[in-house]
Amino acid sequence: MRARPHHLIDIISQYGAGVQFRPHPCGHAVHLVAEQVITDPETTVEFVVDADDICEPCIHLVDGRCDDVLSQLDPPGDRKRSHSKQDYNDDLDRRLLAFLGMDEGQAMPFREYLRIIREHLEGIEAVCTHPGEDPSRRRANLMRGLAKLEA
Repeated sequence: MRARPHHLIDIISQYGAGVQFRPHPCGHAVHLVAEQVITDPETTVEFVVDADDICEPCIHLVDGRCDDVLSQLDPPGDRKRSHSKQDYNDDLDRRLLAFLGMDEGQAMPFREYLRIIREHLEGIEAVCTHPGEDPSRRRANLMRGLAKLEA
């Protein structure tokens, strides 16, 4: 499985929050990847800063790049600038890999990734909290997700 580091952190956090993973109207495969890593933590993951197995079936993946935008990054009342989700996610994943002491292209079982996240919990919410998201809630959900997955 190929995965962006933040996609898996999102899954862990959503799992900790009790989210039910279901197909999305855009067609991405979060629900399928979540089911795979939750039911089989020995799934080998290759960490990428690029379109991954979640992105592949999404309607926004065009010629290997996400064409979606993050309007929540626009200043209030200013919709002239479009913030590329691709660029935002690429930067986020590079920062996460550096924070976690990992390299792009590195592969390991999902269970090992859980261990690395746990070892780097201090300050992780400052790196991986999305715009408009409460960092303390992000951390709490991540910790609940880790606890459920490690049980």
